Amino acid sequence: MRRRVYSLWSIVYGLLSLVFALVASASAEEFVIHKFDKRTNALGGTSSVYQQAPSRATATVSAEVSQDPGGKALKLDYVKKGVGGPYGKGGWCGFYTRLKSADNYFDASHYKTLRFWVKGAKGDENFRVGISDRHWDELDDTVKSEDIGTYLPEGKITTVWQRASIPLDVFGVDLSEIAAIAICFETECFPGGTGQGTVYLDEIILE
Repeated sequence: MRRRVYSLWSIVYGLLSLVFALVASASAEEFVIHKFDKRTNALGGTSSVYQQAPSRATATVSAEVSQDPGGKALKLDYVKKGVGGPYGKGGWCGFYTRLKSADNYFDASHYKTLRFWVKGAKGDENFRVGISDRHWDELDDTVKSEDIGTYLPEGKITTVWQRASIPLDVFGVDLSEIAAIAICFETECFPGGTGQGTVYLDEIILE
């Protein structure tokens, strides 16, 4: 009888170990959205700048600044104006990558965090991250995070690579229907709404 109890406990222990292993494996799962080794992201979605005069942005991909040896990184040059354009706030500019394919939205409901590497050409550059779900996609807009420094170890962009970690729940969007992720040079990011600089990004992932 005692041997049977030990045997049963061994089976239960084995099953529990398997369950914990599967949970740990699921929690460690990650999805690499963009490593900037090609023009499209991992889902085949387009990636480009958006801009409204008088603000402007340009995006180029370079192997010279990647945090991953042999890889490539995104270089974003931005000029955010404080006056003029629609609403008199200087227009807007930024970068986006589309996760929506045709009418199919991306299901990110089992991920908790958006992570990527970032550094600046001079330091103290700033932006906010935007995410759109079906609702905000129809409005051609995104829900914005706080300034990027909130999610960086140093509390701001520096000239050294840092990994930003943004909890997805800060956006308050429907994570089961994600349309796009954006880097947004917002008016609120800069004194007087005016800012200019260069930032580098690498390896955007969901975890």
